[in-house]
Amino acid sequence: MQWTFEGTVDRQPIRAIGILALLAAVAFGCSPEDVSESAPPVDGPDLSVPTTLPIGSAASTSPPTSQASPVPVPTTAGKPVVEATRPAETGPAPAGDLLFPISDFDTFQETFDRSHPFQPLERFCAPTDPREDEPRETDRGITDQMVTIVQIRTRLEELGWIGMSIPPDESVSTLEAFAGLVNEECGGIHGRHIDLRVVEAPSLGGAGVDLDTLQAAACIEATEQMPAVLVLDMSGLGSSAVRCVAVDQKVGVVSTGSHPGDLVADANGALVTLSSSAEELMAAAVKSAEERGLLAGRSIAVVVGDSSGQPDSVTSGLIRPLRWLGYEPVLHLLGCEGSATCRVGRETAVSRMIEAGADVVFPLLNLASLPGLVGEMVRQDMPRPTIVQTGFNGQSGDVAARNVASFAGPAAGAFYDGAMVVASEPTGAARLPGGDVPAFDAMCSAEYARASGRPMGITFSPASDIFQTVVEACALMRIVARSVFDAGPDPRRRDVVHALEHLGPVDLPGMLPASVGHRKHALPDGVLELEYGYPCGLDTAGADEPDFGCIVPVGGYRKVD
Repeated sequence: MQWTFEGTVDRQPIRAIGILALLAAVAFGCSPEDVSESAPPVDGPDLSVPTTLPIGSAASTSPPTSQASPVPVPTTAGKPVVEATRPAETGPAPAGDLLFPISDFDTFQETFDRSHPFQPLERFCAPTDPREDEPRETDRGITDQMVTIVQIRTRLEELGWIGMSIPPDESVSTLEAFAGLVNEECGGIHGRHIDLRVVEAPSLGGAGVDLDTLQAAACIEATEQMPAVLVLDMSGLGSSAVRCVAVDQKVGVVSTGSHPGDLVADANGALVTLSSSAEELMAAAVKSAEERGLLAGRSIAVVVGDSSGQPDSVTSGLIRPLRWLGYEPVLHLLGCEGSATCRVGRETAVSRMIEAGADVVFPLLNLASLPGLVGEMVRQDMPRPTIVQTGFNGQSGDVAARNVASFAGPAAGAFYDGAMVVASEPTGAARLPGGDVPAFDAMCSAEYARASGRPMGITFSPASDIFQTVVEACALMRIVARSVFDAGPDPRRRDVVHALEHLGPVDLPGMLPASVGHRKHALPDGVLELEYGYPCGLDTAGADEPDFGCIVPVGGYRKVD
C-alpha cells in the first residue's frame, strides 16, 4: 500500500515504541558505572544495478566557573517495551531490525577509555597530574601558556531580517563554560589553557558581495590573524568557508554541520563533522524511502539550490542512487544569487512539479529557502506530495522545521506535516513519552548548569533549543580537549590535527555510535528516521506559545556503510 500523509499525522505513543527501546538501550548501556556526472562516487549502500535514465531539470535559474565538586549524573534504564510496527497505512516497516541491538551499544561503549581525563561520563573532565617540565612555545597558536581555539559564529540572527524565527544563539557562552571547566577545574591541558576566541561571519549575503566571499573573510581572520589551531563551527558555516579553513589553510575544523563528501575527503583529516556527509544522508534517505514503498510508481522531484558544491552532492548522493533503482527524478535548480535565500525560479519549479504530477519531493534547501518553497506549493494549490527530507542543510533540526509554519503560515505547516527526515541525530527524542536522557547529555547539562552558576539541580528541558546547544558545545569542546591532549605535551599544529583524525570512539549528543579514524571523518556510524509533525502535540511549549510543529524520531536506525 502506498504511504500517504493521512497515515503519518498520528504521533501517538505507539509510533514511538521502537525508538524508545533504542533510547532505553543507550541509557542503560552507557551509564557511568558500567550538476555533474563527474562528481566523485559516494560510499553508500549498494542499492541496485545502475541504469542510464535521463535526469530532467527545470529552468532557473566565561561564564564564571565553579570550584564545587561535580554533581554525579544518575542514569536509569528505560521501561521495558515491546517492538511495534507502524500502522499498515504508512507502508512497510524498514528492512532489518528497527532497533539497534543493545549488545551492539554495549560493545561500542566498551571501546571507550573512560579513564582518559576528557572521556569520563560522570563529569566533563578530570584533573591531571602537573607536568614535571615547563611547557614551551612550539607553533603558531601554541604558546607556553595557551592553545588558541577559534569559534566561527555564523550570525543566524540576521535571518530574522527576512522574517525567520531564530532563537537566541547561546553557543559562545556554552563553549566558554566548558573551556572554563578545562582551564580552572582540570588544570588545563599539559600545562596550557584553552584560549577560546570568536570570529563572526554573516548568514546573509548582500550589498553586491556574495555570502561565500563574506564568510571567507572570517576564515582568514580565524586562521591567519588569531591564529587558530582548531576552528569550531556550531551554526551552519557554509561549505566554502569550511573548505577555506580545512583545505586551503590546513587548519583543523570540528563542525556540527553536514558537508559534501568531497570536501571531507579533500580536507584529509582536517575536517571532522558531527553529522554524516551530505551524500551519506541522501543515499540513506533513498534507501529508507524505497524500503517503505514510497517511490515505486511515483513521479519524483528533487529541489536544490545552486550554492557552491550542492548540485554535485545531490547528483552523487541522491540522483545517482535513484537512477540505480530505475527511477527518473526531475531536478529543479533554484538560483541563490550568492545569498542564503534560494528563490530564483521557485515559482517555475513548483508549476512544473504540478504539471508533471510530482507526488514525491526531496526539497534539499537550506533553512532560509525551504519555507518559501513550501509556501509556494501551497499558493499554487499543489497536491500534497510525500516529502522526503535529510539532515543536509540543517533540515533535521527543530529550528529549520518550525520555520516552515512560522514563516510561510499554518497552511505550509500542514502541507509539510508528516515529512520523513533521515538524519544522524535523534532530534526530539526527549519529547517521546517515557524516554530517558542519555548519560552523556545529562552530564553535559548538569556540568554546564554548575559552571554557569545555576542552583544545583536546575538544568534545561531536554526538548529545548538551549539543551541541544549545551550538549553540542560539550561534545565539541571534549573533541578539542582530547585532540590537544592526545597530541602530546609540546605538540605542533599538525600533531593536533593528526590526533583529531584518530580519536576513535566519540561521545555525541544522543550517544548513538560515532567514531573517527581509518579515513572516516564524518563521526556518526549510522542514521535514523525522524518525522516532522504539525501541530507537534508532544512539546512542552507554554499555553501562550504558538505551536509551529516539531520533529521526533520514528525508528529505522541503520549503520552507514
